Amino acid sequence: MNKQNKKSILKVIICICVLVCINIMSFALIMGNRGECAFGEGGEKGISIKSYIIEGAGYFLSSYSDMLLFLNRVEMSELNGIDYNEMRDLLNKAIEKMEKTKDTYYHLTQTAEFTVYNRAMIFHLLSFDYQGFQKERGFGNTIFKEVASYLRKGDVRGFFAILLAYTDDILRKLYIVKESVDVDKFPDLSTLWRINQGFSKTLLYGQIAAEIFSTFLSQNCK
Repeated sequence: MNKQNKKSILKVIICICVLVCINIMSFALIMGNRGECAFGEGGEKGISIKSYIIEGAGYFLSSYSDMLLFLNRVEMSELNGIDYNEMRDLLNKAIEKMEKTKDTYYHLTQTAEFTVYNRAMIFHLLSFDYQGFQKERGFGNTIFKEVASYLRKGDVRGFFAILLAYTDDILRKLYIVKESVDVDKFPDLSTLWRINQGFSKTLLYGQIAAEIFSTFLSQNCK
């Protein structure tokens, strides 16, 4: 084999490796994506789990976007004054999308409850090097340990249930803020802080799991 052919083959191999890596990363996405790989039953249930994960994340991120705009108006209120009509509109949008998030995650947990696990995926979750992964990615202890406490036991259903619980907690606090804004009263700052904390925690919770699930993609979920 001449040098030119060797170089051509090498280029092809490199291109294939790059495409594989891009494909793997594209499926990691944001919140709990590829969690459907933990379930071995195909067909309608498998498709539903994947759809619920994607839809739930989409509604959540959209709600967070509206809430960040709301917080922006709160932050700038000392300079620009308060437009309660605008704040109500942003808050109602955030609540509406969070209601959809909660409803989607409820259906996700119910579907997962009656869908069998993928044994290969669960085995990898049980044997995964969580400590090494945490160190490599630089995740903090508190949220990472909570995610790991479920996944290292292969309890993906439990992980989904926590997403639902976090969503419910955020929604409850959003309604507390709504009570004030609906009567043109400035919302309690401590409640806003806890809402922002809840959004941030839930987003990171889902992201950590998505990254862990994606490490098994090439082997367990084609």
